[in-house]
Amino acid sequence: MQFLTFADYETMGGQLELTDFTQAEFIARQRINELTFNRIFSENPMERESVKMCVFGLIERGYLGSLTGQDWTSKGSGKLSMSREGSADRKALASDFIRSCLTGETKDGKSLLSLVG
Repeated sequence: MQFLTFADYETMGGQLELTDFTQAEFIARQRINELTFNRIFSENPMERESVKMCVFGLIERGYLGSLTGQDWTSKGSGKLSMSREGSADRKALASDFIRSCLTGETKDGKSLLSLVG
């Protein structure tokens, strides 16, 4: 189940093509699931605006490279640009960004975020 649809992504101003978006959304979803121990996956994530914004931000800010060994950014060109530089920094930035988006989000009275780095 997607956390962000392509239609929502385009409405938010995203410029990747569908094929690149699909891959980037999948990678962002995996990182979010890792940090939340799948707590978001077990509900309807598209009902949470914070989750949509988080996925959009991960894609557009280029934080996904740490998950694939490459740095990805959309650079407004509609295509992904790839580089291997700074992937450790990007993984930390991605984790920090996810935490900033989802801090305070709860499910059944418990935080969605885990203590995993």
